[in-house]
Amino acid sequence: MPPRLRAPLIAFAASIGLIGVYLAFGGASYDPAKVADPCEQRASATDPNRPLFESIALSALDGAACDLGVTREELAIALTDEDSTQQFAEAHDISEDDIEDAVRAGLIRAVDDAAAAGRIDGLDETLLRQLAEHAPVGALIAALQAISDDDSVQGLLQQLSGLQDVKVPSLPSLDDLNNLLP
Repeated sequence: MPPRLRAPLIAFAASIGLIGVYLAFGGASYDPAKVADPCEQRASATDPNRPLFESIALSALDGAACDLGVTREELAIALTDEDSTQQFAEAHDISEDDIEDAVRAGLIRAVDDAAAAGRIDGLDETLLRQLAEHAPVGALIAALQAISDDDSVQGLLQQLSGLQDVKVPSLPSLDDLNNLLP
């Protein structure tokens, strides 16, 4: 065999071997995981090992996605910014008000899920319920996205107080609430 043909033949044999190994380990029968139904309760929403606001955000997304008839993942991408939300609304022939109503209902559902799982109670539950029912949805989404290390209601309130023009009806001002908490 001429030396100039040796390298291409070795590469060809290696590629055939790689395909054989791939097929031997089930590569021909690979099916991607199915997207979960957002209308069914997921254990991850109440998992005590998951950070509280991550659980609340996932549960809220599930509730809103269920109301809108889309996947949680599709809605999460749509809520990343105003342009994405507008494109999502147009693609699904729904109004941005419908999206906001669904997200608010999802947030209320998420507070209910967290309370039912024993993750929140008392003042925390009351504050989160009032925020879910009355705070501007965009501000809540921004605050939930901004929470990093402080996974507490006080941390959420501090994030909200950092946003301009956020007023929550039926609650004291966010500054007053921050003064009540340690």
